[in-house]
Amino acid sequence: MRKLLTVIVLCLCSFVGVQAQTIQDRNKFWDGEYLYVTEIQPNGNAWLKGMDISGHQQNLLLRKHGSKAGEYELIQGSPGELAPFGCMYGCRVQYVRQDGMNFLGFYVEEHTIGQTLVLTPDNIVNCVAQQKFAEEETDPLEQVSNWLMNQHYLHTVYPGDQQKMLDKLDQKKKMSIIERTNHQLLSYAPLAGLYAGVDVEECDEERASADDEDPSEFVVSTASEFLAALGSNRTVTIAEGAVLNLSEVLSDRDWVEGAGCQWRDEFYTEREMVKVELVVSSDVYDGRQLELVNIHDLTIRGTKDCYLIVEPRYADVLSLYGCRDVRIENLTLGHTYDGECAGGVINCENCLRVEVHGCDLYGCGITGLAAHECNDIVLESTIIRDCSEGIMELHSSENSTFIDCDFVRCKDYSGIYIDEKCQSTKFIRCRFAENTGSLFSIHSEVSLESCEIHQPKGQSLGNVADGYIKYADDNTRWLRDADTLKPRNIGPKITN
Repeated sequence: MRKLLTVIVLCLCSFVGVQAQTIQDRNKFWDGEYLYVTEIQPNGNAWLKGMDISGHQQNLLLRKHGSKAGEYELIQGSPGELAPFGCMYGCRVQYVRQDGMNFLGFYVEEHTIGQTLVLTPDNIVNCVAQQKFAEEETDPLEQVSNWLMNQHYLHTVYPGDQQKMLDKLDQKKKMSIIERTNHQLLSYAPLAGLYAGVDVEECDEERASADDEDPSEFVVSTASEFLAALGSNRTVTIAEGAVLNLSEVLSDRDWVEGAGCQWRDEFYTEREMVKVELVVSSDVYDGRQLELVNIHDLTIRGTKDCYLIVEPRYADVLSLYGCRDVRIENLTLGHTYDGECAGGVINCENCLRVEVHGCDLYGCGITGLAAHECNDIVLESTIIRDCSEGIMELHSSENSTFIDCDFVRCKDYSGIYIDEKCQSTKFIRCRFAENTGSLFSIHSEVSLESCEIHQPKGQSLGNVADGYIKYADDNTRWLRDADTLKPRNIGPKITN
């Protein structure tokens, strides 16, 4: 079976050996996910009409570049269409025909091919089967010299193996066209975040040496300084009285990329597939949002009267993906818009040990906290207030703990939503008041200890009678009133 890819390459070479120098009508190209069929237009432009195994479509338009053989330019086919593969419109696309290997090379930089589309005689089913075999059944070090890679394949290769592949190629005195192209793809992979996802234990082992270093400390007073300071193994302190409107910087592409952050023109769906640490300006419906990907050992600390705010209603104020050991303290976070939102305040996915201390999370965000597949989330001495669709949502998360928190004036839907895959959720000395809608929608066991719950008359308590609530003591009080809570020493500090 391991000879299958070599056989495929040999068959491909025989097939392409009789093709003309330029892209031909009905040529088929495979990018690792989409199979493209070419339609040559009267002006010589090449439409590549792509479809994946699920029937999703993606089209590319290439313009012949003058009289140069095999030279094309990626151009925009429809207004608003986004350039693929990390390319820019106007980038060079080369039809490579060398050593029996025929493919389109898409250049992400002047001398760097970032994606390949291989000429193939096969249908989509066979292409997918060959791709799957390469990803799951072969040793990457064996394939680096005899199989032309693509971005989809590199998403499945562990970073350490990518480096070994590069080292193997660097030792060669002379590289074939496949090896030279694979070398460029591997060199580009870290910049594009083309890394395989791994579990927390593997991440911990890889980063163990970095964790022993003393964290860097930054003091910032503007949104640009704040975003530039974000990363692993550091403390970012926000100066007194600073109101950081992240949207003012996240929408400036030149600044984002100049600061070494990632700019995503599409909704960033590859987060779960990457391992590299990223600070991302990601597209949402009405603007952009900040996303931290695989960041670890980061503390974001406010002093007196510090705010993190965003303008787009569809943006989360702060989104964490694959992060661990992140602490946010003494800050007020929310939206500038006062009304209905589609984004929340803090969103965590696949995170470990995220702690929020002494903060004020306010609406119009739909919820103050959303956690998906997270472990050891802690909110302490924190306020969640005025959110437009509820207090929080917990999905498939373990050991979520809320200590000395106040949840007030949230509305409309389920105040506390906890799905059936959550485990060990605890509320300790928390207070609920002036919330409207159904207060609890819980589908796994929740522990209450010394909590105080005020729910206005006429507003549902939710499914509290379904047996999911357990009591750690006898001090939890249920009150049917609209009383306003008396202040206590929680939330951001008024003085330093």
